[in-house]
Amino acid sequence: MRTPSLLLTVLCVATISLQCLDATDDDYLSGPKKVTNILFYLHNTHSGKDPSSVLVAQNANATAHAQGFLPFSYVYVYNDLLTEGPSSKSKVVGNAQGMYASTAKDGNTILETIDHEITDGPFKGSSFVLFSRNPFMLPRRELPVIGGRGAFRMAQGFAYLRTVCVNCVNSGNPSKGDIIEYNVTLFHY
Repeated sequence: MRTPSLLLTVLCVATISLQCLDATDDDYLSGPKKVTNILFYLHNTHSGKDPSSVLVAQNANATAHAQGFLPFSYVYVYNDLLTEGPSSKSKVVGNAQGMYASTAKDGNTILETIDHEITDGPFKGSSFVLFSRNPFMLPRRELPVIGGRGAFRMAQGFAYLRTVCVNCVNSGNPSKGDIIEYNVTLFHY
């Protein structure tokens, strides 16, 4: 006798679930597709009292290669500031949270996943996500946008990354860290 009541319960839940799917807000798919271009600078600080990037895992057998920057298998997490200009004193427009792993034995490529949240301007509270291989020693790299939330829900696109400086220390950047320019093109509704 339990089978019919179990079957009835499953059918009721399935019916309610389908009705909920029909009632969802499809506004994010209405209207023409928009193209948004955003330019900002990421500040990745890996030293000092309050680094924004921290090593969380490494293989005891990992070795740095003579011409490589990161030993194979190192994993970092980070919470970096995004600014309007390359100076760390520029207006903060967002933050980036993510992680990267040194996935190339030559020490010059990372696999990176990063969520960029915009905290100022017309896209405040929205974010987009990049996920890809990042050969960071190249002067210019391209990473794909794989999604987003808020105004960037269902986003696709690409980001061109350019390293402004590595281990920067100057009057515009008092803490030792890297500055990376992001020129992002987003396709969204």
